[in-house]
Amino acid sequence: MDDAGSSQEERGKRGRPKGQATQSVYSALRGEILTLELKPGQYLEETALEKRFGVSRTPIREALIRLQSDRLVKFSPNRGHYVETVSFNDVPRILEALDLQQGAVLQLSAARHSAADLAKLRKINEAYRIAGESDDHKGMAELNHDFHLAIADAAGNSFLAEFYETMLNFSIRLSYLMFQSAASNREDFEGYYTQVYNEHAEMIDLISKGEGVKLLDLSRQHSRLFSNR
Repeated sequence: MDDAGSSQEERGKRGRPKGQATQSVYSALRGEILTLELKPGQYLEETALEKRFGVSRTPIREALIRLQSDRLVKFSPNRGHYVETVSFNDVPRILEALDLQQGAVLQLSAARHSAADLAKLRKINEAYRIAGESDDHKGMAELNHDFHLAIADAAGNSFLAEFYETMLNFSIRLSYLMFQSAASNREDFEGYYTQVYNEHAEMIDLISKGEGVKLLDLSRQHSRLFSNR
C-alpha cells in the first residue's frame, strides 16, 4: 500500500471512537461464537482480526479480554487467543453449579426486588416469546441469558451475581445448541420454548409475592428442564 493509502487507513482507524470499535468487534465475535460460526478451539489471530474489522490492535485485544471474561474465549501464552472449547464431560458440573446458584439468586430476589426489576423481567420474557415464535435461536439464547442475569441483579448481591454470570456465560452456547436441536421438530420446539416462557412468568409472579420456598422448587424444575434437554 502506498503512503497515501496507508495514511488514509490510519486516519480511518483513529477516527473511530475507541469504545465503539471495541464494542463492534466484541459484538461481532460474540455472535459468531454463540452461533458456532467460530468453532470451539478455533484460533483468533489478532492481525487477521485487525484487517477484518479495520481497527488497531488495542480494540481487538480489549474485545478479546471481554470475551475471556464471558468464558467464550481463552488465552494461552503459547497459542494466543482461541474460542473456548465445550467439553460435554463438564456439562453435569456446569448444570450442578447453575442449579445451586439459580436457587440462591431466586430466593434473594424474592426478598429484595423492586418494581423496576419486575418490569424488566416481564419485558425480557415477552421478547423471548417473540424470538421463539420467530425461530430466532440466537435471540432466544441471549434473552434467556439476560432474563437470569436480571434475576441476579434483583437479588442484590454482586458477589453471587458474578459467580452466577460466569456459569451462565459458560452455558450460553449449550442453550443455543439446545434451541437449534429442538427446532428440528416444530411441535416439540413450540412446546419447549412455551414451557420456558411459562416457567419464567411463574418465577416473576413468585418473586413479586416473595415466595422464596416455592421459587426454590420451581428453580429445580427449571434446571431439570434444561438438563433433560
